[in-house]
Amino acid sequence: MFKSTVAVVALVALAGPAISAQFYPANSLDSVALIGPPAEPGMAEFDKEMFTVMWLQESRTPEQVDFVQKSVDLERFAPIVATGLLNVDTQVLSETLDQIIDEVRDDYNLVKANYDIPRPFVINDAVEPVATAFPVTSYPSGHTIRAIVYTSVLSDVFPEHSDALEDLGREIGYGRVIGGVHYPMDVVSGQVLGNAYMEVIRDQPAYHEALNAIQLGSDDVAMPISQ
Repeated sequence: MFKSTVAVVALVALAGPAISAQFYPANSLDSVALIGPPAEPGMAEFDKEMFTVMWLQESRTPEQVDFVQKSVDLERFAPIVATGLLNVDTQVLSETLDQIIDEVRDDYNLVKANYDIPRPFVINDAVEPVATAFPVTSYPSGHTIRAIVYTSVLSDVFPEHSDALEDLGREIGYGRVIGGVHYPMDVVSGQVLGNAYMEVIRDQPAYHEALNAIQLGSDDVAMPISQ
């Protein structure tokens, strides 16, 4: 079976010109208002969120732990699109994904700071995080937003794999709750915000230009991949 991860590394290593276009113009959305205020510590709704985190902690399996500990990057999604990566310009694909994520991260970090909800393991010592755990604000989930960016862009490039990509994107988001580092409300708000970001991005001429460049592909940059 082909190891598409090797293809990603081999193709992206052949650097091309950096992307300078803007995909998400700043302040395109009122992101704070879009997702609205979360439940806060002391509220009954917040207690329900914490109950879900604890219940999932008690029932999580070693396979789930392994899943949530994986990074959100192109390598994570590569097995789905498989050898399709050989038919596109993966350098431009990688740069496009990286730049979109950098641009939306600037926005959602401001949203996180605005609502300032502590992580589950900060509020409750009984929470045992198994995913990447930084004591930064929780709402919305940045991992969920980034998973939606990957899912959306890759679905635009490989529409035949969109269902499988979307399934993995959802699993990554809810895996953050299983991992003890987010509440369900963080994931739901991340999905809303991530999809809204992509609606704006898909309206940008720069994004369509990037898609065209990605889909051109080039046989002369394809390299053999391991069996």
